[in-house]
Amino acid sequence: MDPFLENAQKLFDVARADRSGEHTDFALLVRPDGGLHLIMETPFALDSVAAEGGARVAYRVTRSACGVRVTGQNGAQQCVLRETGPAAFRKHILQDHVLYSLVPASLAGAETESSRRARAGELASTIPHNI
Repeated sequence: MDPFLENAQKLFDVARADRSGEHTDFALLVRPDGGLHLIMETPFALDSVAAEGGARVAYRVTRSACGVRVTGQNGAQQCVLRETGPAAFRKHILQDHVLYSLVPASLAGAETESSRRARAGELASTIPHNI
């Protein structure tokens, strides 16, 4: 496996294993000489931090109640590993949005025979006559 992706996976695994519930946001820069530089609570974009620090590889780890995210950059290579936390999952599943809408047949376009009968007050029998 590519060392860039392998290191991103290792960072992701460590961030997921922490159950403290604390919000974490940091950048990890790998300099050309192999040295590591850690920047805590960085408000900057990953590519800006990497350029400023002279890094050839950069990772950003963000952990919160919404989940864990590791973003990596190695020249033209980029990767994102993300896991949504239970709170974000519940918010997404239970969000208030319309799942369907009811439209009168007259507005829906072509009218079917049964909808024409229902509008006219007739009942369309659904019971088979050959019983």
